[in-house]
Amino acid sequence: MSDQPRLAEAGDDAVALRETSRNYLQMVAQSCGEKCDALWAWNEFGLWIPPEDPSAAFEEVQWIFGDCSPEDPATVEILWKSWDEATPAWYRMHIMETYADRPRPALRGTWANPATGLVELADVVAVRPSIEGLPLSCTQTASPTFRPSPLRPAADPEDLLPEVTMTQAEAELMISLYLHLESHRLGPLWTTIDAQAAATRDRLLDIINTAGAAGSRTDINITVAVRDTSVSQCPHHVFDPAPAYTGVDETRTVGLHEVAHAHKDGTVGLEEHGHGHLRAVLTCVALYGGSVHLATVPLDGSAVPVATESLYRVHYDWRCELVEDAEQRQIRNLNDMIAPRDGGR
Repeated sequence: MSDQPRLAEAGDDAVALRETSRNYLQMVAQSCGEKCDALWAWNEFGLWIPPEDPSAAFEEVQWIFGDCSPEDPATVEILWKSWDEATPAWYRMHIMETYADRPRPALRGTWANPATGLVELADVVAVRPSIEGLPLSCTQTASPTFRPSPLRPAADPEDLLPEVTMTQAEAELMISLYLHLESHRLGPLWTTIDAQAAATRDRLLDIINTAGAAGSRTDINITVAVRDTSVSQCPHHVFDPAPAYTGVDETRTVGLHEVAHAHKDGTVGLEEHGHGHLRAVLTCVALYGGSVHLATVPLDGSAVPVATESLYRVHYDWRCELVEDAEQRQIRNLNDMIAPRDGGR
């Protein structure tokens, strides 16, 4: 029987995922000759797994996040089963304070909706420090009642147009590099990010197919927030170097331009690249973050002769979010027209 801990599996609940994570951390600590406790896991590995015992979880959360406040929050990535989800998913949030209840310890967090609420540790699988400067997640982004966050600035139209085309081979390499990096950072929990990103990619594909089937032509502009995610000196895996456009001094926008059109049988055809190419680039959007801007020309004879535009973003949190649809765009354009007039009074 293998000593390796099993990988996280789709549908696992918080308890099962915590057990998988603890087994992995114990194996790593043993190989390093370290004691596997919360101090080592948080300070050396950058990952905290809440204990099953509420009292122990309360003590540890006070030690790690007890100094957090609304004025000085901690930005973290948290694998958490939200109120409206069946299984845990990753979020980026601010921890504002701890909830001092030993039987049911919790964190008070805030997201970009804006929304603030309690996150009970019984529903938390893991917490890790986030990269500074990244935007917070929104909750309930897949709900039909979701509205774009007022904290999201409108995108510059120039930033939505790819200047460099990402090839299918480059996209597949970037996917492998990203998931390989996460396997080093998270151990067997890397599969939770893989599954979350796959769901986001599939949702983006559905959005594109729906738009393509509704009009005579849909212009699709996709951008990817690429960066080099190579792991240096990995003794087990070797990959090709990341594309040159991932360099820190590279400023060109990378992505894909595509045109979709509806067929009489209800399917959607692509005019510039294959479906496999589109799927690979959208997977990169789901992993690295980016945008999908759609402009759909109505079918012949439509009562609405102008193109319908919508913009979706992935804010580097493996979650697709509607940033702007036709209604929001019209409101923003009106506000832009009103602002100079009011400013001149």
